[in-house]
Amino acid sequence: MPKLFCAIKEHSRGEPQVDWEQFPQVSQCHCESVGEWGLYLLAGTGAQLSALNALPEVVGIVAVTESGETKWAELDGVIAAGVRTRLNAWLSARGHPTIPEDWTYRRVVEAVFKRAHERFDLNSFDLAESS
Repeated sequence: MPKLFCAIKEHSRGEPQVDWEQFPQVSQCHCESVGEWGLYLLAGTGAQLSALNALPEVVGIVAVTESGETKWAELDGVIAAGVRTRLNAWLSARGHPTIPEDWTYRRVVEAVFKRAHERFDLNSFDLAESS
């Protein structure tokens, strides 16, 4: 099942500003909240994750997949210009350093998530698969 690393604007009570009734099969793993935003890993179908990423309250970083023994190979690609532009606008608006154009998605996810939680470990962060 595809997954999406992202930031989601949260309500004052810490819940994501997403109508989850529209996405009943999407699972979520919350890493940390920073101000009015939370950092998440979501799991759902490609169509569900694309629809979520299109919402103004969601800033997607990278969608990842697993196949066989390969986990999240997409993280080794260099961040796309459009994704970097949207992410940098979001980071700049919050006073954070921006992402250089030659960074891989792995480096971006680690940098952004570690800004929120210094002990964030990408190798142990995942959603449990439900059967």
